[in-house]
Amino acid sequence: MTVSSEGLTAAPERVEVPARSTTVFKYAADKPRVVAFTGLFALDVLAYLYVDHPLWLTLIFGVGIFLKAPMCAFNHHHQHVTTFHSEPLNRLLELMYGLQTGAFSHAWVLHHSVGHHLHYLDQTLDESRWQRADGSKMGEFEYALSVMLTAYPRAWATGAKYPKLRFTFAWMGLLTLSIIIAAVVYRPIPGLFIFVLGPGFALFGTGWATYAHHAGRSTASHSVASFNILQPFYNWLTGNLGYHTAHHTRPGVHWSELPQLHAELEADIPADAYVEPGWPWRWFGKSPRVT
Repeated sequence: MTVSSEGLTAAPERVEVPARSTTVFKYAADKPRVVAFTGLFALDVLAYLYVDHPLWLTLIFGVGIFLKAPMCAFNHHHQHVTTFHSEPLNRLLELMYGLQTGAFSHAWVLHHSVGHHLHYLDQTLDESRWQRADGSKMGEFEYALSVMLTAYPRAWATGAKYPKLRFTFAWMGLLTLSIIIAAVVYRPIPGLFIFVLGPGFALFGTGWATYAHHAGRSTASHSVASFNILQPFYNWLTGNLGYHTAHHTRPGVHWSELPQLHAELEADIPADAYVEPGWPWRWFGKSPRVT
């Protein structure tokens, strides 16, 4: 899928780009991230199986909020440009991401890739709209709650235009939900903390984090409709999500190539379209000065 300068989708199917690797991974840059996220998932499974005390589970939940933040970002990246050449491996990765982030397979594709990216210049249509019905700007909490509560209904509604994508969304969603229900039935308290509260809060946190991408920006054009964050740590953590104008201009570009694309576009990006990252990521330094 590519997006034209008018913000319209040229092709409705799943984003696929030319492979840059002859291995199982399309891009070598994804390898260490997938290994790290798989390790985090394995730790969660061990916690689910062997930790019973609510205080320890609360601690694991709290630490997991921060450790899983980059996983939410890379789940987004994967559903723009799939990670593996193999579709079964992509579904398996999406299953893991869904159990960790609350965004199941193809949820981002429908809600975001063929939803938000087509409509973000029109707040009456945007699946991640930051404007209220009266045109006023939502607050961060209101926006995050709205995104969390409407994400799946809006993804399903968007899927009416893309039945193949919605079919995968449906069966993968049922599979993921079945695993969650089975986990809670087998070990109720650990299952609740690890596979319900954790992913639920991650989905809310995803909305909170994305508020700063567009809220309050003019929706006239790609070059002014996004905020950009150039802080190195934030972009290492999120896979260059700070280069948000570049991401919206060409959403089929792999996350590792967004800084190069940003350099090509930055002459058209206004100075007020640059911000610092939110809490707690702003503790890790300031962005390079924008001239």
